Amino acid sequence: MVSATAVTARSAQNIFVRMGLCFVCLIYRDLRICYFRTEKMNNQRPTIGVFKYSCCAGCEFQLIYFQKHILETFKTVEIRYCRMLQSGGTENGPFDVALIEGAITEQWQADQLKKIRDVSKHVIPIGSCAVCGGVPAIKNTSQECDVQRRVYENTSFIHSVKAHPIDQYVKVDGCVKGCPMGERDLTELVISLLLNKRPDFLEYCVCIECKLNSNICVLVAYNQPCMGPVTSAGCGALCPSHNRTCYGCWGPLKDANAKALAEQFEKMGLSREDIFRKFTEFGQPMNEWRPGQLES
Repeated sequence: MVSATAVTARSAQNIFVRMGLCFVCLIYRDLRICYFRTEKMNNQRPTIGVFKYSCCAGCEFQLIYFQKHILETFKTVEIRYCRMLQSGGTENGPFDVALIEGAITEQWQADQLKKIRDVSKHVIPIGSCAVCGGVPAIKNTSQECDVQRRVYENTSFIHSVKAHPIDQYVKVDGCVKGCPMGERDLTELVISLLLNKRPDFLEYCVCIECKLNSNICVLVAYNQPCMGPVTSAGCGALCPSHNRTCYGCWGPLKDANAKALAEQFEKMGLSREDIFRKFTEFGQPMNEWRPGQLES
């Protein structure tokens, strides 16, 4: 069992994690301080594997940057496999937590992913490519052979497939959204899994974050085609806070009303082609945004 007491923290600069025999302290940046009492932990450190598929590797860079600020978190775990972070290691597990970056675009990736699922207690997609297809899934809007010919002169040795998120191939135990993934959500998820508690994620759209930041609505006030109403929160409304429209990089909000937003974009003068592009830039495979992906 885990019991928690939360108190406010006006300005906690970093996330601070200290895992002892029966005590865990988390300090979230500008959020709260939480104290957890847990069962006694044995001396064996939890094992983590980090795997990369089709993506820009930005989420692994984020992971390494994240490590820079909270080294104590990584002192409590064994990173058994992460090619970008260290040489060697084994991809055969077992892992307590497997973090998966990138969309699946080749058959060997799907085969390896299934093996990772078999040797991992928790499988967690990290970043938009792994969670909702991300930028790699833009290619799904064209025939696969046409995409291959644009890149390769000889396609006889290319065996790519349509880009799909990780949960299209294996059961996942949660996800960390973002492009790149959010530091807060990664901390929340990994620590929650290790403590066997339910993670506390944001379950609203970017518009709420705009209101919390006292932003002027770029959709209403400036008549700009903002994806905020149908996009998951977590970025802190980064783009609208700088008078830019939301691009939807954190992926679809559950139960998003994509049809209504697409109709609003059309009233604002956007062509069907432009609307289609906005709804396929980061979440082409996702059903939540399908109503906005009509080309005619």
